[in-house]
Amino acid sequence: MTKRPHYLMMLKNGCIYNKVTVFFIVLFSILVAASIWVTTQNYYNAIAAQKFEDSVDENIDKIKYRMQKYENVLQSGVGFLYGSDFVTRKEWHDFIEIINIKKNYPGMQGIGFAKMIQPDEVAKIEQQMREGGFESFSLHPSGKREIYSSILYLEPMDERNIAAIGYDMFSEATRKAAMQIARDTGKTSISGRVTLVQEIYDDVQAGILMYLPLYKKYAKLDSKKERQEALEGFVYSPFRMNDIMDKITLQKSILNFKIYDSNNICKEHLLYESYKPSSYKSKFYTKKTVEINNVSWQIHFLSTKEFDESIDTLYPLLMTSGGLAVQFFLLYIVLTLLKSRHLLKVQAQKLLKLSQAIEQSPSTIIITDLNGNIEYANNAFTQVTGYQKQEVIGKNPRFLQSGKTKTKAYEDMWANLTLGKIWHGEFVNLTKDGVEYVEEVKTSPIFQSDGTISHYVAIKEDITDKKRSEERIYNLANFDSLTGLPNRFQLEERTNYAIKLAKRNNKKLSVMFLDLDHFKEINDTLGHDAGDALLVELSKRFISVLREVDTVSRLGGDEFIFLFPNSDAKGASLLAKKLLKIIGLPYIFNKNELLVTASIGIAIFPTDGLDQKTLFKNADTAMYEAKNSGRNGFCFFSKKELN
Repeated sequence: MTKRPHYLMMLKNGCIYNKVTVFFIVLFSILVAASIWVTTQNYYNAIAAQKFEDSVDENIDKIKYRMQKYENVLQSGVGFLYGSDFVTRKEWHDFIEIINIKKNYPGMQGIGFAKMIQPDEVAKIEQQMREGGFESFSLHPSGKREIYSSILYLEPMDERNIAAIGYDMFSEATRKAAMQIARDTGKTSISGRVTLVQEIYDDVQAGILMYLPLYKKYAKLDSKKERQEALEGFVYSPFRMNDIMDKITLQKSILNFKIYDSNNICKEHLLYESYKPSSYKSKFYTKKTVEINNVSWQIHFLSTKEFDESIDTLYPLLMTSGGLAVQFFLLYIVLTLLKSRHLLKVQAQKLLKLSQAIEQSPSTIIITDLNGNIEYANNAFTQVTGYQKQEVIGKNPRFLQSGKTKTKAYEDMWANLTLGKIWHGEFVNLTKDGVEYVEEVKTSPIFQSDGTISHYVAIKEDITDKKRSEERIYNLANFDSLTGLPNRFQLEERTNYAIKLAKRNNKKLSVMFLDLDHFKEINDTLGHDAGDALLVELSKRFISVLREVDTVSRLGGDEFIFLFPNSDAKGASLLAKKLLKIIGLPYIFNKNELLVTASIGIAIFPTDGLDQKTLFKNADTAMYEAKNSGRNGFCFFSKKELN
């Protein structure tokens, strides 16, 4: 009787013990699973938030980069207009066609020139445009105003842009405000939201315009008033906002966004909306202010429903588990199929397709052994180089070399290939006929299943035409079209850099303004061809006596600016005498002997100025002092001459 209750108690306690143990094990498992779920959820949420912010920053950078490229195109347009006394409509058309904005600068509706017109000039301009082919041309809207503007050139001349020819943008408040900012600052400005004159169809979009002022040649532009008085017109570009944004690679699967042209968040200031409004509430949202030239865009970014659903932590876990299961299952099937003749046939067909794709590829493809000897070349190789396949098999591709590719490029390529890395670069090569061409090259090692490298493959594209176009645009934007000397933009960059070096090394530098004496008489008596030929000859003479570190730039007309780093007053005096001497040498044009002189003004850093603008201004002042002192000489800004 005494043992039975004790035995029953042990059974009861054991049962309770087992249930408690199981309970705690299950509870612990649940807690661990919950902890893993929460940790995983937080982890993926953090990754999603960072991905969202990275996408926002990336899109802002792309918008800024694209707008900067548009600004650079307008600068090249101003440079093109400055390069000639008069640009015809045909020349403007050819210039824009070379730039090829549809391909290289997608999103631009066009590039045009709008001229500022006084009231008494309106009839004359209208008559000139009608005689030039626009028979129904008239400045619009009509009405009397203190001053007018008129769009004269706008390329490409599609149906939308034709509708804008003759429009007075200065008559509309939003456009006028942007034009005035550009005029007064001398910098690129962007308008607020407008409806473009080009909106002649039903798909009307919000629009903006970008302006860059064009001033009279040789005019002083130091003050706001001087810039207003010197204004000739504007090189500008209209933009349809949907077209711009559709050309920028935006991650639409992640982001939705709206762009407003001011802090006033309303429909009247909405420039762009990438989505249709709905009741869905995004998980991620941020508002960014983007400064572009003179405007501040407010951009509201929201995550998409597609993106929000993709960050559910349950999906990554389930998909990872399921993916592993499917992968192992497919691996089993593949291993089984590899044993069958049917799979060998399928693989052979795949190899045949791959071989045909490589052989018919528009890109040049060659495969070499480890010594660089060609084992395979496709049809594109023959078309580009002119060599038949039987002529090149077994040879090293160095027979294509022109000698203009730097040795380091070949060294870098082989260093990467031998390490098993991909190399990307450019080669300047020769065809069989000796014609030079530029190739963009991507080379890669071919690995075997055991990890060893057996061959190398090179995929190449002929980019000769692209390089020539880039070089032409660069020269138009940075060099004087007549003499080939650096333009003012290049000179200012070099001067600012030289000033920084001079400050760091406690050195001096000199800036000289040179103006030819009575140059106008040469143009008036012998014609502009004689004047231009003289300017070209003098530019060659200047270059012949300058050091590599020196710079000479033609501002326009007969004005030149010289930059002499590491040059004090004594050195500047010797340089000025040398310049006056070579200028005084006779020059023969059409059997006419020309003798010219010049007046030179000199400013020394840091005595006569601590920045580029001040040095230029003081050198210009000194130059006028030299002219007042009898010409054919030089003066320092401090009015002390060293003889």
